[in-house]
Formats: sequence, C-alpha cells, structure tokens
Amino acid sequence: MTWPDPWVDPDPGTGGKAAASAGDFIARGRERYSAALQAGSVVLWHADLGGQILATLGWGALTGRPESEALGRAALDRVHPEDRPLADFRGRDIGDTLQLECRVLDANDRWRWMRARGVRIAASGAFPAEWVGTFEDIHDERLALERARYLAERDALTGLGNRRTLYEQLNRLRWMDASATVVMIDVDGFKAINDLHGHQIGDRFLLRLAQSLTASAPAHAVCARMGGDEFCAVVADQAEAEALAARLGAICGAGLMVGDSNCRTGISAGIADADWAAPDPVSTALRRADLALYHAKRNNSGLARFQPAMQEEADARQKLLHAIGAASRNGEFFLEYQPIVRVDGGATEAYEALLRWQHPQYGRIEPALFIRLAEENGLIGELGRWVLDRACDDLASGAAHLRLNVNVSARQLAEPGFADAAAGTLRRHGLDPGRLTLELTESLSASTVALGVEVERLRAHGFRLVLDDFGTEYAALSQVSSGRFDGIKLSREFIADCCASRRAWLVLRHVVNLCEDLGMSVVAEGIETDAELAVLRRAGVRLVQGYYFDRPRPLAELAEAAAAAS
Repeated sequence: MTWPDPWVDPDPGTGGKAAASAGDFIARGRERYSAALQAGSVVLWHADLGGQILATLGWGALTGRPESEALGRAALDRVHPEDRPLADFRGRDIGDTLQLECRVLDANDRWRWMRARGVRIAASGAFPAEWVGTFEDIHDERLALERARYLAERDALTGLGNRRTLYEQLNRLRWMDASATVVMIDVDGFKAINDLHGHQIGDRFLLRLAQSLTASAPAHAVCARMGGDEFCAVVADQAEAEALAARLGAICGAGLMVGDSNCRTGISAGIADADWAAPDPVSTALRRADLALYHAKRNNSGLARFQPAMQEEADARQKLLHAIGAASRNGEFFLEYQPIVRVDGGATEAYEALLRWQHPQYGRIEPALFIRLAEENGLIGELGRWVLDRACDDLASGAAHLRLNVNVSARQLAEPGFADAAAGTLRRHGLDPGRLTLELTESLSASTVALGVEVERLRAHGFRLVLDDFGTEYAALSQVSSGRFDGIKLSREFIADCCASRRAWLVLRHVVNLCEDLGMSVVAEGIETDAELAVLRRAGVRLVQGYYFDRPRPLAELAEAAAAAS
C-alpha cells in the first residue's frame, strides 16, 4: 500500500542542490513517516470492515516483529487471550469509531499494553468502506496508572488494603445483603517496640504482623491497615472474628522474629456485626468495632464485642469532652489537697494538689474519667497549665514552709518548652522551684523520661521530681538508679501486693533501702487501714498518704486543721 504524503512539497525548489525526482519525494516522505511514528511509538493501520488488517506502517519499530505478522488475522495471535475478543470486531456493530486497550506480545515475548484507535471511512467512488487508525504503546502509562491505583487502594508499608478498600468491600457486602463482622485490632505496647528496637524494626514488625493477619484470616476475609499499629479485618461472622483474634494473639504472644529481634507483645480486638438497616451502615459498623476495641484496651480484656452500652458511654464521653473546654473558663475546676505525712509523729511533709470538677449539670465528675479523656484528646496540656498556675497561686498565699506536689502528664512533657514555661509560672508568682515537686507517671520511664529534654530542663530549673505509680511497669528500677528523680511514690496496686505477699513485701523492703542509700524519698499513697500502715512501717517506709490520715480538702481548711492540732 502507498500512503499519501502531505509533507511532500509540491514545489520544493532546488535550494542549490540537484532537483529530486518524484520517487525521491515518495521515499523521503516514507522516511519522515517512519521517523515520526518511531518517535511517537505509533503504528498506522488500514483494515477492511471485518477487521482484517490490510496494511501497517511502524509495526516493526513498535513491537520488534516483522510487518507481515500484523497483516490479515495474524495480529490477533499476538494479542493476549483475555483481550482477544475485544480486539476482534468481526460481525460486531461498533459504530464509526473505536478505541480499545489490549496487551500485545513484543519481540522479547513480554506483554505490553497498547491502545488502538480507529475511524471508519465511508465508501467513495472505487474505494470500499474501510477502517484506518493508529496503534500506540501505552505500557508505561498503564503501569503508572495501575501503580497509582494500587497506592490509592493499598497501604504502602504492608501491602494490605487501606480504609478505602475496606469501605468498598463493606459496601459490596451491603448490596449483596451478606453477613459481615468487623474486627478492629490494635497492638498492645507497640511504642515499646519502637523505643527498644528502633522505628526500622517497628516498621518490619508491622509488616510481619500484616502477613500473620492475612495468614490467620479466612480466605474470603478482607484485611486492611487503618494506620499506625491498628489493623482491621472483615469476616463472615463472630465465630470467625473470635478465632482470628485468638490465632493472631497467640502468634504475637509467642513473638514475631524481626531479624535477630524477637518482638513479643499482645493485641486487643474489638468485634462488631454489620447492621445494614442502620443509618450509614458501613461507617456505623467500623465505629462500633472501634468502640469495642477501646473498651478492650481500657479494661485490658484482650477482646470485646460491641454492646449498645458502649455507644451510650461514648456519647457521654463526647458530652464531657465538649464540656471540658468551657469548664476552666466557667470556674468549674478547683483544687483539693491531701497531706503527705510522716509515719513517725504524723507531721505533714507536703500536700498533693488534686484536680476536681464540679459540673453544673452532671455534678462531681471523677478525675479518673475526665483526666483520661483530656489525655486522649489533647486537652491535658491546657488542664495541666491551669493546675500549675492555681497551685502556685495557693502556694504563694500560704506559709513559707508550705510545699506542694503537682502531677505532670506524659503529654505535657512531650510539649517542647514545657520546663521553661513551668519555671516562668513560678517566677510570676515569686516562688522558689524547690518548694514544688512534680510527680511524673511511671509510664514515662521507657521513653519520654529516658530521652526527654524537658526532664533535664526541669532539673536544671531546680524542680524536685518524683516518679509516680512506682511498681506498675518493668522499667521502674532502672529509673530509680537513673539520677533523674528525687523520690518515688508507690502505686496502690504495689502496696496491695505487699500486704498480701511475703515476696512482694521483700521486694518493697529492698527498694526502700536502695532509695535511702541514693538519698531518695519513698511515699506510699492510698493508705486506708492500720494493717496497711503496719506493713509499710515494717518495710521502712517513712512517708504516707491516704484517707487513713485525711481526705482531700481545700488547702486553707487543711492549714487550719494543722494549726489547731499543733
């Protein structure tokens, strides 16, 4: 076939050279077409109405195969079997234009994506109706598109589905009216893995966990990573959900090997059945599984199934969360103090500031509820600043010998500049930092305290630091010897163990001796009975706190009682 050449100049001139013949122009035109087609990875094709290829130009440059392989029906043999019915349009009414994408075998026997476009030309004079069009290589474009689609639907680290994948699967099950149970999974203590082994090992642990989740789930399950160390699976019913959680929990409990590190931890799981009759059923199912997971983690139960009471509790928490923001402005917060006294003689050593909330509608709200809520939602920093400022105000207006203890949250220490801001608060009130002791929760021991710049800054400013809730985590003894603390405060749980177990009491006695050798104070809190006091006295504890001695009260009221007693 001879292709017409619109690029041939009908009156080219000589340009100082010998005149070219008509054959030279045709040959030059073919060279131009071939170069242009090769540059654009495009094939020109001409076919009859039955789809039989009559001529091509550029097939060899595009595929590396002879032009003859594209003629007649031979080209279909190079098309992927799955795409062949689409490329063969014999006997089909496809209109006057066509566009399709298919895979074609190249010279290296690799499938490459191609796009065919065509236009039907009506019969004219001696020429019958026919098809003409282009065939272009879109392999790189198609791979990039598939990669983008993969990234949109998959978690980059683990290769599992993401939230979008999960929503799509649940919506498919919804339209099929099929049963579905959502399992929300969270790793217990994943932060400790990062702190102990580093974030690179932490990422590899998550990858291993994702592989274990897929292996533990039924074949029809859809598994996804929701973010961080939280995963999700959609299974058929609660029996499958519970079996999945048990298998994955056993694997994590035995330990996942990541290189030379055996990362042993536990998981918490929340289970919720999908209710397609509920408003926005997909979001509702995920939210209910999340609430069950929250319940499992808070109660250390490992597994929890959604109950309607969990939603009621969540609604109540949300109401409290909205109320916390206005509580300090409305004067609903206030401080009470509990004395820390000497076992011998009963003299008051200091007072611990305890935050209280009197809500006009809900009444007195337990600190354990609203403080945890504030920590979970990033409001603890604001609360902590209010407490420190109010405690400093009370301290400045009290006697010169008065000393106070104030609790500090891990999230407060995570705020850059916290130590300098705390020192600034004391300066505004004209106070010596030595009169204020900050009680830091022991959960800081493995991470924030060990590496925290703010702790060192607090010590540089002259604050006394006490490790609170001692005895609730494995890293406590290492913090006693770290030199960062001036004392420890024994947790209520540890004291209960010491009163019930001779072995625990021996541990306490050695801890007390160690602290005395290091010049550190030991305070036992939550004392309520003569028996508890006797056990602690025998172990050598010299400072105690609890209802046995006095309940939390306003500071002025405690000061009056102390003055009357003296």
